Amino acid sequence: MSDKTPPPPPTAKLQWVEQNQPFSTQFDDFYFSSTNGLEETQYVFIQHNALLERWQKPLQKNHFVIAETGFGTGLNFLTAWHSWNQCNPLTQGGQAARLHFISVEKYPLSIPDLQKALSLWPQLKDLSKELLEHYPAQPASACHRLTLDLGRITLSLYFGDATEGLRQFSPCSTKGQPCSKGYTFGQQPLVVDAWFLDGFTPTRNPDMWTPELFSTIAGLSNKGTSFSTFTSAGSVRRGLQDVGFTCFKSPGFGKKREMLAGTFVGLNNEQTNVPIPPKRGDTANHYWHLQNPAPADQSNNGVLIIGGGLAGCLTARALADRGVAVTLLEQNNQLALEASGNRQGMVYTRLSPHNNPLSRFNLTAQLFANHFYSRLFDKQSLFQLAGAQTGVLHLALSDKQEKHYRLLANIYEQSPDFCQWLNPQQASEISGIQQRFSGLWLPKSGWLSPRKLCKTLVAHPNINVQLGAQVERLTPNQHRWEAVDKFGKSLAIAASAVIANAHAARQLSQTAYLQLSSIRGQVTHIENSPDALNRLKTVLCGEGYIAPANDGIHCLGATFNLKDDNLNITQVDHSTNLDNLAKMVQFQTNDLCDLQLGGRVGFRTTTPDYFPVVGPVPNAKNMLIDFEKLRHRANAQIELPGSGHPGLYAILGLGSRGLAYGPLAAELLANLLLGEPLPIDQDLYTHLHPARFLIRDLIRDKTSTI
Repeated sequence: MSDKTPPPPPTAKLQWVEQNQPFSTQFDDFYFSSTNGLEETQYVFIQHNALLERWQKPLQKNHFVIAETGFGTGLNFLTAWHSWNQCNPLTQGGQAARLHFISVEKYPLSIPDLQKALSLWPQLKDLSKELLEHYPAQPASACHRLTLDLGRITLSLYFGDATEGLRQFSPCSTKGQPCSKGYTFGQQPLVVDAWFLDGFTPTRNPDMWTPELFSTIAGLSNKGTSFSTFTSAGSVRRGLQDVGFTCFKSPGFGKKREMLAGTFVGLNNEQTNVPIPPKRGDTANHYWHLQNPAPADQSNNGVLIIGGGLAGCLTARALADRGVAVTLLEQNNQLALEASGNRQGMVYTRLSPHNNPLSRFNLTAQLFANHFYSRLFDKQSLFQLAGAQTGVLHLALSDKQEKHYRLLANIYEQSPDFCQWLNPQQASEISGIQQRFSGLWLPKSGWLSPRKLCKTLVAHPNINVQLGAQVERLTPNQHRWEAVDKFGKSLAIAASAVIANAHAARQLSQTAYLQLSSIRGQVTHIENSPDALNRLKTVLCGEGYIAPANDGIHCLGATFNLKDDNLNITQVDHSTNLDNLAKMVQFQTNDLCDLQLGGRVGFRTTTPDYFPVVGPVPNAKNMLIDFEKLRHRANAQIELPGSGHPGLYAILGLGSRGLAYGPLAAELLANLLLGEPLPIDQDLYTHLHPARFLIRDLIRDKTSTI
């Protein structure tokens, strides 16, 4: 497989016919009824899934999941969103529930076409406006996660084949084969509550309506899951019945004679998931990244989080916004005093045109972070509350960097809101200072004050912050987790726990095996900046970074000092930071004289493969026993799931990319805890899973430290 990033999916080819109706030239069909597309959606999907009736009753979960084949113009999504807001569903505990809408689309509409199509529905204009503000102009990756309506609505978009896309949300083996074992990603399985089976008719789009699609749909369903579809084709009815759905015909909308609807009952009225045999001849379908589901949903019994830096605070907010009570334990007397304590942090990753897992993760994290910090949390965005969306300019300081950045800009030339290639003159105009290098411009990124961000994130009624709470050990206590200090005092107890205390995680017995390293970094503060720096309007990244001044002080850095535990600021590191700055900004010789320099030393926590650690904490001893065969044969067939500590999770190793990696990592962790769709593809998840180090050591026949 080529290492080069594949081009984004082709956009839909449309013609606009009478009354501005979008018509697909690829499938020779209309996107919605020429009679009234909005009424068609309400009739076929809202009414025949009985959504209004279901939403008027208290929900058993804190979220309701709709999954759709064919996002198209987004009309079905917006109609469901509008109906959800009209009902304002509540959980059985009386809290506001959330709608999670999954949709797959092989041929996404361009922004202009999407805007034109949605303009037909003025009654949805406010929702359309918010969707269009965050919709990827040219899909820069397969998986996109959008949080809308102040967190009440989540949209998971997959751009690609319908079956492949839906399988990203259903547990599969490490080889991508559907799992028939009933294993889950986290504590609870993802269950789709209602299906919108849209897309073009089977006679014109036969590649979508396949037995594999129906099996995947069944695997994401449970007893009572409903479906509806505009078509009454016999192949669709038989395909759904074969995997456990009951089907009935109903009068179609407009000129269509009939449509189908029904519910999932399972095969023989016993199974709630359809078994799918592994691919013939495949002997390496491992399930170490999956686990057996918890006996019951424990999320309502609270979560305790150890660590009050970026990882802990982002996770606390992700859970609190979902109605979960969180106790956040921080050993210091303030939040974000360790690695997250810099005055300014830059929202950036190392972007690359390559298609390897780390490059794909960096791209996905950057896109999610841009969206996360720019969406409204109340009346303002986090960029407004704790920093500035100044954009980030990655300067091409070498021929290799220039080649890579140009390739990226060419791939996403239809997405100027994501990235643009700038020549030196354009870079000078954007940055406000003279540039001699070209660069890659990310207009939706910026900088944040980590400490201010953390304080903003935890200002939520569902979050209880305990400062000066130093956790000595974490112990299971009657199906719950108890955090205990060195005096034996109980600090907190909850059904689930999250370890988010960076390198200190090595001091806890459950995560002592993790391959975490600390790397010293020194940041330099300039208080009497020269005029060249005071004109800076955006973040510059090269060998180091610098942002526009915050409270009159410029922050630049940061050094990477391996195997150095010096807590003191050194002049040598100041010189390194100033040398890196001089490569990005042209100075007069006297500009660097008599600078008033300050700074800060911090220690980043990193991993050998540069991926963060996110997911269920494995029981290392049991894992080594269960997967012992891998020492002798890397493709040994092992049917067991990973062995974990029930209800225990970790989010660690964000390194120097905490602001960029943190939002996506926290979203992933919340999804795992609550049985929600994952925000990344499954292959990437295996690269983040805490058990990956144990599996790699087994395959290499190395001895793990546990």
